Amino acid sequence: MNILIYGVGDLGSLLKEFFYLRGYYVKGYDVEESKREVNDLSNFDVIFVCVPMGEIKSAIAHLSAEAKKNALLVDVASVKSISLPIFERSGFDYLSIHPMFGRDSEIALSNVIVVHECGREEERMILNEFIKSGAILTRMDAETHDKAMAKIQGLTHFLLFSFADLYEALPFGTQIYNVFKKLSSRFLSQNWEMCYLIQKNAERERENFVARINALNEILKDKENFRRLFFSLREKMGDSWNSELILETCKVTEDFRELEKMRGAIAVIDTLILKLIEKRVEIAKKIAEEKRAKGEPIEVREVEEEKIRTILRKTKLSPLHLEEIFLRIMKLTKEEEYSTIGVKKTVAVLGPKGSFSEEVALKLVGSRLPLRYCSTTDEVIKLVESGEVDYGIVPIENSVNGTVLPVLDALLSHEVEVFGETKLEVNNCLVAKRDLKFNEVRIVYSHPQAIAQCMGFINNYLPNAEIRYTSSTSDAVRLLDDFSAAIVSENAAKLYKLCILRKGIQDLKERNVTRFYAIRKKTGKFKGRITSLFFAVEDKPGALKNVLEVFYKNGINLRKLESRPARTGLGDYIFFVEVEAPLTEEDVRELKEVTTFYKIIGVFDELEKLEVY
Repeated sequence: MNILIYGVGDLGSLLKEFFYLRGYYVKGYDVEESKREVNDLSNFDVIFVCVPMGEIKSAIAHLSAEAKKNALLVDVASVKSISLPIFERSGFDYLSIHPMFGRDSEIALSNVIVVHECGREEERMILNEFIKSGAILTRMDAETHDKAMAKIQGLTHFLLFSFADLYEALPFGTQIYNVFKKLSSRFLSQNWEMCYLIQKNAERERENFVARINALNEILKDKENFRRLFFSLREKMGDSWNSELILETCKVTEDFRELEKMRGAIAVIDTLILKLIEKRVEIAKKIAEEKRAKGEPIEVREVEEEKIRTILRKTKLSPLHLEEIFLRIMKLTKEEEYSTIGVKKTVAVLGPKGSFSEEVALKLVGSRLPLRYCSTTDEVIKLVESGEVDYGIVPIENSVNGTVLPVLDALLSHEVEVFGETKLEVNNCLVAKRDLKFNEVRIVYSHPQAIAQCMGFINNYLPNAEIRYTSSTSDAVRLLDDFSAAIVSENAAKLYKLCILRKGIQDLKERNVTRFYAIRKKTGKFKGRITSLFFAVEDKPGALKNVLEVFYKNGINLRKLESRPARTGLGDYIFFVEVEAPLTEEDVRELKEVTTFYKIIGVFDELEKLEVY
């Protein structure tokens, strides 16, 4: 949907940035030409009316003349008794909300009150974006809203007005006094007409409040009455836990000039940073408990990357340094999360959720909690090599398509070792978002391996469908529309709530098995009955025979032999073998004499379970 922000003030600018960063086409229109990005209002599906309440009527008149007749208008006014009658008479469909956040606010944990909905799909999309950003949605009718706002906004504004009226600039002040001063300054920086209309909405509440203040004044004259009320209100208001964060933050909001004061401000900020990191970790531990209950992974790389991108957009400081700082904070947080739920080792797999690699990991580990999802097998191997994760699971061979060559090449060029193998019987399913007939399928998405395993079915039943390759089977799910299908595991189909059009579409019906390697950072501690190694020989007759002779005379069976280009010149090859024996020092010495290069990448057995707790 194309979105127009009509009125690019504080709230309008915030909403414009919010939807732009989420991939929507968003433009701004304002009476100030310097803020105006478009003049033509007829190309927008959704229009947020972000003008002062006194200007809503003229804005709607302008939109009635210039905008699409089926555009959805969004009312964001604070007082609905003023805005709703105008929107109701406009003839447009409209959504009425009260976003309770202001300029420079974080939308996460902010309230969005929903007052009127008309049932449009665009409404669902808008509200869903707020929910995904962590906003708290509450639905209520207009009358209930205005009564609530009379207290929530009207009386708090009145208190700030009163404080500003009584305020005196003194050379000192308590922390609470300074907090009130800052809040009053923020309130008075807003549009005065909007604040006046909020006070008009709160007139009756304000008068009742003043009467209660007078009665309270009489109560406080008596010591015993004061004590009783004091403890009664303390119980009503609850714990003051973490209130020092508010008070300490206010200390550093001034513009300091003296050197000692600036140093003092740095000391306060450093303590605040520490307390906030501790608070972050404390919340993350609770999240870890929730993830354990739901079986969700602790690490979701895409989410972390999006968080960092969002943070970096908000500052002019060095993005490289800030990214490093926040990555370290996230690493500290994850370590504490893992510790809380007892996870001691982490496992990298080809993701996202629903891939065959994940299915193998769940078989070995029993939980998604320790899993780290990667977009390529090369990324899995690099994370293991760097020590960022403890283990990795990568496919090495399929019974239909043979060796997974990119994995083989990566194992040669990176310092990791194979310590186990496991097998998974692959059951490919054709899935879609809805119940499609085969002749309705226009595009088939999947990983090249899955496509290759199912080419007989595709040629017979989907001859006119376009094939598009994806980085993993489950990644194909993200690309689905109403006329496309994907080849994924049955596990992925259930996970993403997709319609299974046909199960078991792989060409080899009896045993379509994929073998996986379990890898770790190089330790040199080999144990098992199978050895995997690479070697190279001189380019001369009989060179390869001499190597095979070593295995033959020692009674060692080769279960796999592959050649790969050495990338040093045309005709130069590296050989990969799996032998059914743990190679001894004597075997290695003999190999050294008949090869120009060799590298043992693992000695291993079949792996039944991977210990991570």
